[in-house]
Amino acid sequence: MRNFYLLLALLVFLVLQAVLAPRIALGSIAPDFLLLVVVFFALYRGSVRGALLGFAVGLLQDLGNPDHLGLNALTKSLLGYFVGDAGTKTFPESVTILFGLFAVSALGHDVIYLTIFHWPRVGSAFVTVVTAAIPSAVYTALFGVLVDRVFALAGAKVVGVFGKEG
Repeated sequence: MRNFYLLLALLVFLVLQAVLAPRIALGSIAPDFLLLVVVFFALYRGSVRGALLGFAVGLLQDLGNPDHLGLNALTKSLLGYFVGDAGTKTFPESVTILFGLFAVSALGHDVIYLTIFHWPRVGSAFVTVVTAAIPSAVYTALFGVLVDRVFALAGAKVVGVFGKEG
């Protein structure tokens, strides 16, 4: 049953990424809904499963950009691994800490992605990090907290959907 919920969440967030994100973008700043799926899953299921889901989600995302095939898979795998590692040690119950986790995760993902994408012009990667990645990380973190709060208000936690690795 957990796999069904994971697939459903992935499909919902994939649709949100494709349809809603461009509509609510503030210029070039848009939330990364697929990153949220990877972070939530990695928090609850651990580093290995988080890395595997990150790879799958990233590869799916890369299919839209064959010139850089594998870049999202790499960055989302790293994201899933490191967030999963942190999540198995402790889960952030505070909204402020959860917001910070989402923001740092999104920013870390974008820094790695942009550095590789713009290589060897690291200066242009830095400009993009400052002008787009930081605001996008905040925007993504806001949606991450919103998703967590919606589940909490509905009487469920995301942990009920994905299950906690024991």
